Amino acid sequence: MILSKHTFLADRINSDDALILNYLSGSIDKIEKKELEELKNRISLNNWDNYHLSDYMLERGYLYSDKDVEEDKINEKYLEFMDEYEKTATQLIFSTSYVCNFSCVYCFQEEYNQNSKTLNNEITDKFFNYIDKKFSNEPGGVYITLFGGEPLLGGEKHKNHIMYFLSKAVKSNIPVAIVTNGYELKNYIHDFKSLGVNIKEIQVTVDGDRENHNSRRFTRSKETTFDTIMEGVELALKNGYRINLRSILDKRNIASLVKLAEYCDEKGFLDYPASHFETSIGRNYELHSCQDTKQLFSRYDMWLEYFKLSEEFPILKKYHKPGFHGMRMLAESGELPVPIFDSCPACKKEWAFDANGGIYSCTATVGVSKYQLGNYFEKDTPLNQEKVLEWQTRDVLTMEECKDCSVSLSCGGGCATIAANENNGKIHSTNCRPVKELVGIGLEYYKIGD
Repeated sequence: MILSKHTFLADRINSDDALILNYLSGSIDKIEKKELEELKNRISLNNWDNYHLSDYMLERGYLYSDKDVEEDKINEKYLEFMDEYEKTATQLIFSTSYVCNFSCVYCFQEEYNQNSKTLNNEITDKFFNYIDKKFSNEPGGVYITLFGGEPLLGGEKHKNHIMYFLSKAVKSNIPVAIVTNGYELKNYIHDFKSLGVNIKEIQVTVDGDRENHNSRRFTRSKETTFDTIMEGVELALKNGYRINLRSILDKRNIASLVKLAEYCDEKGFLDYPASHFETSIGRNYELHSCQDTKQLFSRYDMWLEYFKLSEEFPILKKYHKPGFHGMRMLAESGELPVPIFDSCPACKKEWAFDANGGIYSCTATVGVSKYQLGNYFEKDTPLNQEKVLEWQTRDVLTMEECKDCSVSLSCGGGCATIAANENNGKIHSTNCRPVKELVGIGLEYYKIGD
């Protein structure tokens, strides 16, 4: 027998408990304390001769009879993953311009060309003509995500162009998601209703309580924004639109998440079902430009700090339910998620476009010239198929670093853009996630194994 290359141990934080997991087989078991040392020794030596738990571990998929049997299982699960992946909707991100009415203290687009084209009806027509030809036969359908800069700017001229764009989406029966700073949201809701736009979700970013948010996300004329944004959020919810309230965290504002949670609770936002109101937490990090790195968290440190806050302020557990690499799903359903062979949707289930005609792989690359793949303004100019293929063939089975990694089937290889930025443009490189450590936090956060 051999140890599965996807078997690993995770230590539950603030506890002596340890668990054994395998995302390939979907197995997780708590390890008796008296068994732990011998199990660790067996794993280090990959020696299962005369081990009294061998049969159980073989049955649970922590061990395999030989390498070929495990490879067959990997291939079987990969085909299942690809079959389900193919059925998911393709996201077409459209950046209306790189102009924004905010001047946030952090912005990964701050060095983009602010003088580039802005949306008009001619650009909208060209975009819809292109996607009608290229994406009308997607097995899982498509949806459009309006992106920026800021897509919901003020001013009648811009608003008319946005509503024309949305009318084309309605005519094509394509659902729309919107990523907005929320400042002008309240001025769009009535028009969304009148037009009958099928809005999947409106993502609004609020970085903590009023004081902290206003110190980070203000207008270009330095006006505060928290109260105006929340008026729009409340109006959207009352009109039946789904809100995803997102916060970007670093060391300067993470503690203020508690007061934001209390605010949302008092407003009744947390009483909406998840299908109507959800929160998400993002990490402020370096994507294309440098920041004051002293204020930035690593992925693990941010979630560790969040965990500590949630222990002290339980309102956070009502406010947000982190995934922790399948621990939320395990707590809610009793099952681990299926293996993730690819966590980067770029050029597969995600494409991005801008008002200059640019075609890109994803949200993270839109507007970055070195990542442009084509131009939908130019009918006769093909996509850079060599580059497209590079994005499309990236998964944990094609990257050497991932093939024998025990946590790759939950990490999925991470973000290809970050990986490329950190590895001299190499798309087939890894952006590793601290899976074991986050699982350890998740086990305690959701009290799994109690």
